[in-house]
Amino acid sequence: MKKTTQLFLLLLALQLVLAGCSSTKSREDQGIVARAWHNMNAHFNGYFNAREIMDESLVVLDEQHTDNYNQRLEMFPFLAVDNPSVVAEELDRAIEKVAIVVKKHPYSNWTDDSYLLVGQAQLLKQDYEGAERTLNFTVNEFRPRPERKKGKKGKADETEEEFESRREIATSQTQSRRDRLKARRDAQRERERTIKQRQKEAKAAQKERDRERKAKIRARKKGIRLPTKTTVDTARIEGLDNEPEEIADAVDPEMEEGPVGMISIFSNRNEADAAGGEYGKKSGSYLLKHRPAYQESRLWLAWTLVKRDNFDRAQIILEDLRNDRGTYADVRRKAIAVQAYLYLEQERLEEAIPYLEAAADVAVERNEKARYYYIAGQLYQELNQPGSALDAFREVVASKPAYEFELGARISMAQNAYLSGSGSSADALSELERMVREEKNRDYESQILYSMASIALRDGDQPAGAEYLRRALDSPSGGGATRVEAYQLLGDLAYEEGDYLGSKLYYDSTLQVMGPADSRFVETTDRRDRLTGVAGSLQEITLKDSLLRIGTLPEAERRSWAEEVFELRRATNSAANFSTPATQGSLPVANAATAATSMSGSSFWGYDNQAIRRGGRDFSRRWGDRALEDNWRRSNRTDASLFTAEGDNLAPGDPSRRDVQLATEDEINAILEGIPLDEPSQTTTRADLARAYFTLGREYRDRLENNPRAIEAFTQLNARYPGSEHEAESWYYLYLLHKQAGNGSEAQRYAGELNRKYQGSKFARLANDPNYAAELVGEEGRRTRAYEAAYAAFERQDYQRTEQLIAAALPGLPDSHPLRARYELLRAMASGKLQGRAAYVTALQQVVAQHEGTPEQIRAREILRLLGEGGARLPGRVPTAGASSFKESMDEIHYVLVVFDNPSAPLNQLKVELEEYNQKYNKLDRLRSTPIFIGRDNETPVLVMRRFKTGREAQDYYEISRKNAAEFLADSEEVYRIFPVSQTNYREILKARSFEGYEEWFLSHYQ
Repeated sequence: MKKTTQLFLLLLALQLVLAGCSSTKSREDQGIVARAWHNMNAHFNGYFNAREIMDESLVVLDEQHTDNYNQRLEMFPFLAVDNPSVVAEELDRAIEKVAIVVKKHPYSNWTDDSYLLVGQAQLLKQDYEGAERTLNFTVNEFRPRPERKKGKKGKADETEEEFESRREIATSQTQSRRDRLKARRDAQRERERTIKQRQKEAKAAQKERDRERKAKIRARKKGIRLPTKTTVDTARIEGLDNEPEEIADAVDPEMEEGPVGMISIFSNRNEADAAGGEYGKKSGSYLLKHRPAYQESRLWLAWTLVKRDNFDRAQIILEDLRNDRGTYADVRRKAIAVQAYLYLEQERLEEAIPYLEAAADVAVERNEKARYYYIAGQLYQELNQPGSALDAFREVVASKPAYEFELGARISMAQNAYLSGSGSSADALSELERMVREEKNRDYESQILYSMASIALRDGDQPAGAEYLRRALDSPSGGGATRVEAYQLLGDLAYEEGDYLGSKLYYDSTLQVMGPADSRFVETTDRRDRLTGVAGSLQEITLKDSLLRIGTLPEAERRSWAEEVFELRRATNSAANFSTPATQGSLPVANAATAATSMSGSSFWGYDNQAIRRGGRDFSRRWGDRALEDNWRRSNRTDASLFTAEGDNLAPGDPSRRDVQLATEDEINAILEGIPLDEPSQTTTRADLARAYFTLGREYRDRLENNPRAIEAFTQLNARYPGSEHEAESWYYLYLLHKQAGNGSEAQRYAGELNRKYQGSKFARLANDPNYAAELVGEEGRRTRAYEAAYAAFERQDYQRTEQLIAAALPGLPDSHPLRARYELLRAMASGKLQGRAAYVTALQQVVAQHEGTPEQIRAREILRLLGEGGARLPGRVPTAGASSFKESMDEIHYVLVVFDNPSAPLNQLKVELEEYNQKYNKLDRLRSTPIFIGRDNETPVLVMRRFKTGREAQDYYEISRKNAAEFLADSEEVYRIFPVSQTNYREILKARSFEGYEEWFLSHYQ
């Protein structure tokens, strides 16, 4: 062996001396030893290390993703992570390594594999556009060339390698035409050979059938019955016909378990897969030679096209890979899985199921097999086919996967057995309850309880379902996924039952644990926002009603109540169970969702009701039911209670007797603080309650469209607080609601009441004069046109004319008219343009103070926040870039600006820190930052990052920097703002020497 190694090294040295072995030589100029040298270094240096980095990155992504068994599983979890930038640095390293392989060894056998790895890395980074470009290049550059024969008199010699770079093909048109003609002839000959082969196989099959028929006849004459021969149908779905024999043998009964999160579509080729056949042929082996990456590149290109929503082109590639007889076994297996993924992305569930089952049949790992069957079972559930779902989940269990897969399948089996009619809901709940009690399922308790809630709710038992959900939330094993589902479902249940306050609180908790990437996030946020007004009014009514009730109590009863509250606080040693000092004892204790929401901003254990309940249960399991007392664990206790029974009276002189400690006057007054004790404060509280009832009725009608609840709220308002300032408008609302409900008599009654008590008012005329509504609409149209004229003048930068139009329009507007807030905000902006920062801030503060709860107030607060944090210069003395100066041009070259608030910020140090961040997360983009100062006095330090080809790339950088805020310029502790800017808008900023207006424009155009 030693002599062989020395001989090889001697030959290698001789080849290097004689041939030079330069990496710039063409393939034909390299000898056998040189090729071996290039292949060895390309494979075991760059490519091998890059593949190891890729595997490590997959592990990191695996740890980021957690399967939610209450929803449809992801086929490929490594593509479902929210923040793929955590592996961006490592993947960039892998790309660098294979780039060196391509540069130093361009004609090695591993060049096509290197390009394929680049495309895979870009796909993992979710850079789908870059992955498509890379894989398109790989497929076109390394397409297999037609087989050419060498030798004399047509004698076939050894064929060339499987592929060559198209850069080595002659560009002569004549030669290209010859190659195309030869390729067509070769293809025709291949088709003819295929037809002949099929005819030959058909004749052989016919002969076999004739032989079997004759054998049966002979056996029948002798009285012998031959066993029936069974055949296996290998063409259940399109694409599995002509399957190579190797696939049938690929599934080993003792297959490896494999990873749970990352399935084996990234696995390297093994020896069994290598025998899958040379491209264009039915058989062949790559056990001893390198296999081209062309087919795999096409597979990954199809996968990328699916992510780019180019389904038609992806379908063409996948059909070709599945139907071609020369497709390698592992590529065909993966193509079946990607075909199912394509249908899932299009929500074509019925078409996806057969491919999922076929992919499971040919899977090489148990967890991969289980994942495919599990998803198929979930699809059957969505299609309301519980019997088929039950069969699919049985296949999951039969594949012997990881326990979490098996447990999820057994839970689903219990559900679907009940739904398919083979069992009852009681049987399913009993089976799941048994699973809850098993020690091995302690870590999955919340998942099982959630499934029990689903069964109870499907059976129509909503109280039991809600209780199971609360148990799932209280469980120590409650993970983020289960908490999201449980809170969401509890919110939906409360909403359907009309418990809008509880529903809003549950939705608050849902959004705290639900990620923005969840498809339900926007819908849940919208429903929570629509419930906010109702919930706020209900809470205000409960609070103010309790305060008023306590305030009207006699002084002795009120003081006794305060002492009881004080004792209760001291007994529990926590004031966290009470929302305000005035409401102790008057309101019910908040439920788990309320407590979790109100105390979510604190990390103190006493504010976590779930942790307290878990601790209580653990204590009871170990120590039993013990009285609440100090030092109960002491073995040598000396207190009197050790020898007395509960209820025994102690002697008056007994030193262990304790008199009740009463609260001091200061403590009593602190508890009674805020309670309306005198008549003026009680009158104000009643007015607040009337306003809350009116707002509640309006929210019911306008936001929730719950007319019966709105009628109830307005009726309670008029019954409890007759003659309030909201009486006329509430009567008009009741007139509209009863009219809409078809209750004409009640509607006319309220119209008559309005005409009697509020004759001539707007509401009385609206209810009794049909023509007044048309006049009012015309008046509203005139007011709207007046506002549009003022706004148009502002956009023309005619700020004085804007103020004149506003001054003319405001006196004619009612105080509660919604246009008034718009006018005030517009006047604030115009005054800022004319008078500068101080006037701008003052006017904005007036908008915030005078227009509570309006969109204009929110907008004014946002502008004030930007002014307070950013220190942006206002117009007036210095030319500025107004919002109308900025143009939207996402296809233009973009920069990213990092603007610092501190005028003395160390830009050079910050530049180094920023480039270190870019080296980690954006190494291949080769970003460069330039320090500049902007402003009239150069008071604003800025780092300008150049450059991005489009606005989309700049916005991607912006979003990733926000996700990685803990690392982006974190060491400097400088306050900064970051936003993309197009080249044209950057020139406008430089021209104006100010960022004024751009931040607002950016927030409205880039978000």
